[in-house]
Amino acid sequence: AVRAPALKGASPRASAPSLRPTPGSFVRGLCGVLNPNARSTNTMSFSIRQKQHDAVVQMLNLNPGRLGGGLSLNEHAPTEVYKVLIMDKHCFAIITPLVKVHELRRHGVTLHLLLENDRQPIPDVPALYFVSPTAENVQRITSDLKKNLYDAHYLNFSSSLPRKLLEDLAVKSTECGTSGKITKVFDQYLDFVSLAPTLFSLGRPDSYATLNDPSSSDQSVEGEVSQITQGLLAVCATLGKAPVIRCQKGGAAEAVARALEQTLRDHLKGKNGLFAGDASGATHDRPLLVLFDRAFDIPAAVKHDWKYAPLVHDILKMKLNRVDIGGDAAADRFAGAAGKKSYDLEPEHDSFWRNNFDSQFPVVAEAVEHALGAYKKSMAEITSATRGETGDAVGGGESHGNDTRKLVTAVASLPQLQEHKKTIDKHTNIATALLQAIKQRGLDEYHVVEEDLLAGKGDAAAIMGLLDATGRGTPEDKLRLAIVRACASSRLRQQHGNDYEAEATSESENEAVEGALRASGADTAALEFLKKILSLGAGGGLNSGMGSHPGEEEENEEQGGDLLDWADRLYGQSIDAVAKGVQSLLRGDTRGAVARATRALCLNQPGSVPEVDHFLWFDPKAALAERERMPASLRDPTQSYPSQHASQTPPAFRKAIVFVVGGGNYGEYQEVLGLANAGDGDGHQSAATGRGGSGGGLLQVVYGATELVTGDEFVGQLGTLGRKLRR
Repeated sequence: AVRAPALKGASPRASAPSLRPTPGSFVRGLCGVLNPNARSTNTMSFSIRQKQHDAVVQMLNLNPGRLGGGLSLNEHAPTEVYKVLIMDKHCFAIITPLVKVHELRRHGVTLHLLLENDRQPIPDVPALYFVSPTAENVQRITSDLKKNLYDAHYLNFSSSLPRKLLEDLAVKSTECGTSGKITKVFDQYLDFVSLAPTLFSLGRPDSYATLNDPSSSDQSVEGEVSQITQGLLAVCATLGKAPVIRCQKGGAAEAVARALEQTLRDHLKGKNGLFAGDASGATHDRPLLVLFDRAFDIPAAVKHDWKYAPLVHDILKMKLNRVDIGGDAAADRFAGAAGKKSYDLEPEHDSFWRNNFDSQFPVVAEAVEHALGAYKKSMAEITSATRGETGDAVGGGESHGNDTRKLVTAVASLPQLQEHKKTIDKHTNIATALLQAIKQRGLDEYHVVEEDLLAGKGDAAAIMGLLDATGRGTPEDKLRLAIVRACASSRLRQQHGNDYEAEATSESENEAVEGALRASGADTAALEFLKKILSLGAGGGLNSGMGSHPGEEEENEEQGGDLLDWADRLYGQSIDAVAKGVQSLLRGDTRGAVARATRALCLNQPGSVPEVDHFLWFDPKAALAERERMPASLRDPTQSYPSQHASQTPPAFRKAIVFVVGGGNYGEYQEVLGLANAGDGDGHQSAATGRGGSGGGLLQVVYGATELVTGDEFVGQLGTLGRKLRR
């Protein structure tokens, strides 16, 4: 790696001080002022992934225009400065889904390294740091300065670097005589992970357990709330809008909402701050940020889904849009290859993933078969063209010209077909690995029984058949079913009141369930903690979620239990055999509590979902005395539109950021994203992942969570909390 000449001294303000500075002069001389308008010229209004990508590209090119403002950046233009990129593990997770190695090279990054690892000196090359603003990272940076590892240091922090740490950096770098090597310091406000155009995570592991641990200190909980607040501030800054905030009353969601409202208010005071380009004043021109506690809908976190992306995430443990398959003999046999294989699942670059993200598994199997058939047909046409088998008379001049053109076209299409074949092979292997797990664990049966429970018509015999030690499924699968059952039973008891006979029957069934779980080797600590939550009146989902949907009683009575009886014959057959003769398992519109609550809040329909009528309101742009008071026009929608019924009025908010404190998942994301493409009065349409959220639907929606957790991972957190309750 080499450095282009004249790296330093691009402007007097950009050069590091040559004399021993005071901390104040260090701060004034080096810290960049964030100009949101200079970040990106992209006009996609609500694609958080694209906006974050543009900001990262700008950082990789050493932040051109960040101080002067307005400098346009062509992300495809080659950079003139070759550099080393240094990241900590958290920022590595931010970069990984956004920018691939070839794009890093296009922007002059010849080597990327982890801050935590030992690194060799590269004295003639500038280093671009992208790290979290922690004392440990500042210590590592000053150690690098002391060792003279690099020629110049561009320091970029994922969120705001506290002034105390900035002053520590100034003092320590000056003491070792290397302050002149710090070229610039920036607060990037990119402290979140974008996984799709409308999906993000804060990457906060075990956030639910941290916030709900009865033994956690106030300092620990406040620290977690502060980190979540900083992550949401980064999301708002990247989108360039200060939202109106709605949240549940009480709990972590309210704590985050209050902290975020004050933080946004502080930033809005500055003329050149994060939201200098946000001129929107009216509420309908701004996004609505809806904060939910995970306890708002516990079943959504643990139930077994039947769609492609949730299955890939839940079964194959997809992380950062990457999935690993194989690693043991059985998995290798089903994957059709030896050893572990890794696949990237990016909606921008994988059309099959984009088109089938929210499809049911049997539909995905059919799509794989169809794609393979189309590929074979195209290859047959190319083979025919290369052999001259066009059907025209041989020897004619015109025929010869046609053959030549067909041959040229066929050869030109080969690279695209080869890429298409790689995609088909990838999803064939993924679908086959999913099929193996579904067959072994009986996940189709779990899905059907759980959907019945959530529709208010659970079958006790079917439930006990799965929970029994001889039933299929892992101990975690059984625990998840038991948790869904407990939530459904809690709601039914609320509906029927304190009926002694029903209560006694329920108690005996509960004992049988717990006995079956213990016999299966499951730790019931998670279920014990859930019962504690339910006793406090939370976790079961909205009341409207515990009833059957129109038409559900008659449809899908036979739910395809034979779906996987053919799995043993899969080897050597087409994967499409799995789906033939199987009815759809999706039961009408079964959107969860979070999706329905979000829709009610965005459309501002009082009474449509009673639980959200008590959600708190925070507006960081309102006068201090009005910050928690909803405008009169929204308290009574007919006031603004007197000639229309409240349910027919335009939505109060056309853009929404839905955020779950305590962990989210792909199934809930798809339910929420369905709001973006709502076409009828009830908003009942399926989600279109990777391509939804910024289209022309009723609402534009972005979904995020403190982390994306699988059902097993969330049960693990519940178990940790339950075991602490036993002490």
